[in-house]
Amino acid sequence: MTLSSSGSFRRLVLGSALGAAVVTGGGTASPAQPPRARRIVLVGLDAADWMAIDPLVAAGKLPAFGRLKASGRTGVMVTTPPLVSPIVWTTIATGRSPEDHGVLDFMVDLPSGGQAPVAASSRRVPALWNFFSEGGRRVAVVGWWATWPAEAVRGTIVSDRVAPQLLRPDAALEAGSISPSGAAARLLPLVVRPDAVSFEDLRRYVPLTRAEYDAAMAALPRASFRLYQDRLAHLAAVVAGTRSHAAMAESLVATAPPGLLAVYLEGIDTVSHLFVRDARRGPPAIEAAYRDADALLARLAAASDPDALLVVCSDHGFQPPSAAASIKEDPADFAGPATAWHRPYGIVAVAEAGVVAGKRPPTLRPGALGAVTPLDIAPTVLHAAGLRVAIEMPGRVIEAMLPPEAAARAVERRPTARLAPSAAPGAPVPGAADEAVLARLRALGYLGAQPTSLARQNLGEILYRRGDLAGAERQLREVVATQPGNLTAHLWLAKTLRGQGRPKDALRVYEQAVRLPGGATDAIVEAMDVAVSAGAAEDGRRLLAGVRPPVEEAALRTARAVLLQAEGEPRRAEEELAAALQADPASFDALSRLMDLMLPAGRAREAMPFARRAAALAPGSPRIVALLGESLLGAGEAAAAERELRRALALAPDATAVSIDLARAQLAQGHPTQAAATLAAVPESTERSVLLGAAASAQGNWREAAMRFESALASGGATADLLNGLGWARFKLGHAAQAAEVLRRSLALNGDQPEIRRLLARIETPARVQ
Repeated sequence: MTLSSSGSFRRLVLGSALGAAVVTGGGTASPAQPPRARRIVLVGLDAADWMAIDPLVAAGKLPAFGRLKASGRTGVMVTTPPLVSPIVWTTIATGRSPEDHGVLDFMVDLPSGGQAPVAASSRRVPALWNFFSEGGRRVAVVGWWATWPAEAVRGTIVSDRVAPQLLRPDAALEAGSISPSGAAARLLPLVVRPDAVSFEDLRRYVPLTRAEYDAAMAALPRASFRLYQDRLAHLAAVVAGTRSHAAMAESLVATAPPGLLAVYLEGIDTVSHLFVRDARRGPPAIEAAYRDADALLARLAAASDPDALLVVCSDHGFQPPSAAASIKEDPADFAGPATAWHRPYGIVAVAEAGVVAGKRPPTLRPGALGAVTPLDIAPTVLHAAGLRVAIEMPGRVIEAMLPPEAAARAVERRPTARLAPSAAPGAPVPGAADEAVLARLRALGYLGAQPTSLARQNLGEILYRRGDLAGAERQLREVVATQPGNLTAHLWLAKTLRGQGRPKDALRVYEQAVRLPGGATDAIVEAMDVAVSAGAAEDGRRLLAGVRPPVEEAALRTARAVLLQAEGEPRRAEEELAAALQADPASFDALSRLMDLMLPAGRAREAMPFARRAAALAPGSPRIVALLGESLLGAGEAAAAERELRRALALAPDATAVSIDLARAQLAQGHPTQAAATLAAVPESTERSVLLGAAASAQGNWREAAMRFESALASGGATADLLNGLGWARFKLGHAAQAAEVLRRSLALNGDQPEIRRLLARIETPARVQ
């Protein structure tokens, strides 16, 4: 289990002039010329991932995506965990953070006790369809998460409850599934039921026999939880749901073109969960899911106004089959944390509909969008449509996603009105279709046996990642109190306490976690880290001695190594780590700690076999691939290191440390221009300044080099290498006295530098002669 932190969240505060619009950004707009009302087609593809799309585009199998890549603008959706679909899709639809919009889990706790699937009533803020309706624009929403019961809007909402409840031939449509209710008569004939999915339809996804197909069809009339025990029956339900949403979306566009069409497809995510580990059926099934999405993009683009802006995004990506060695969870386990298979890197793309349909050349110049977050989609869509952006939305209006007239227009912000009483769905209540929805979520591994929802746990994780550690602690303590067997909540609580500088409190929580089922494996290494940092190694030793099976050998040996290193026995620690890697060659904890011992000691070549074996077993793990690149760099194999570091960056595009190492590898090969380009997207830091200084020095740009080295010196501690670089740059600029002063400081830190002594003597000699 991996728990990682991310950057802080900036909240925009509403000013005192509540009724006034706030205007920001460049450009001007004449009051006599209202903004152009671009239609928006927003397509949400759950778990879509460029890692899967790009090879299929290259093979000519995804023509619509191919046009998006060639003639549109594409980027990476970088999503901060927890990577839970209703949370992220609601963030995309509202432009608000989860703690503000209120959708925090697949389930909600009912005031009367028990649970129900998350519903529209959980959402506390307006969504895009509310803003468009308020602005006088028609909307059409199909299948979006947390839209039941469907709100009253200017247009049509087909809620997320339609597909799950129509699995059985005799199922009736639940009230509130479609708004307005009169639209149901026109849309329901478009529903494709699972039993209408033919043998040939299913064989397009996976190889199967007629007997297997007949067994799947026989499972469909059963109770829904029995249906999901048959993967092929589940696949038939997914295909039927995808076709139903697609047909409804196409009909709504053709009947009365809306100002906003928002359609959601779950197929890629579910098919990936069901088949990613199936070497025979997985590749064709996942490819077919992408081809269905591609075909819908093409049809929607062709049916839409050619000037409409087509925005395609996903909430996250999906780990490739090669990640199996580093992910223990079963992606289709009925009670397992299946979100472990979600990558925090999804897709975002934008182009005019006529371009994607192949009807016209692009107005937007093709290019890269870089990193986009779920918070950025709603403000960008609103501005592109000529609507004002809510001042409470913390995301950016991504200028590169805008058509020319919107990019030239100032961003207008205004306070958000409350949801109108006619739109607000009211208090959460159980629905008739709940059992079908619950069965589907259990089958995908999104629900376990928790007595309450995981909303508080997810909120605790969200607040931790925002930097609100006290708020996170409050939420997580409540979860631990009500769910004492919840291991994940214990781990997050311990991490939160550790982040507040309370290691002994954290250690007590880790002690509880270690005693939980499976807790020793997940908690023991972190517990030893905390014990050592708290000066409580003896407590750590007692805790380690008390660990009882089952516990993975790699975790146990890595924990021992932590204590041995703290006790000043690095050789014995190294032996334990090597044994841990013998037990689990893809253990990141063991490998990273072994390299921390070997690389500073100049033993990178000894570390390389461990790193190579781990990367061969887990080629989809960016952390492990990056460690291989680091070991190669330490061994002086800069070209090979660059290859591996680029591969790690393809897996984790926002990994700053990997970009830093890549720039080092490029400098080591004498490629300063490439190194500078790599560092251009890296946030400011001492390391970045040092490397940019080195790149400028290699190019003979001494003024730039001196500036970068001085910036590094001001922001971080002085090192001999940094002082030497600055001294040389000042010498080359003709500032001899300043160069001499800096080099003396370097020699004071490390007197064993004969070349620097010679350089200093060379600088000082002319001064003595004068």
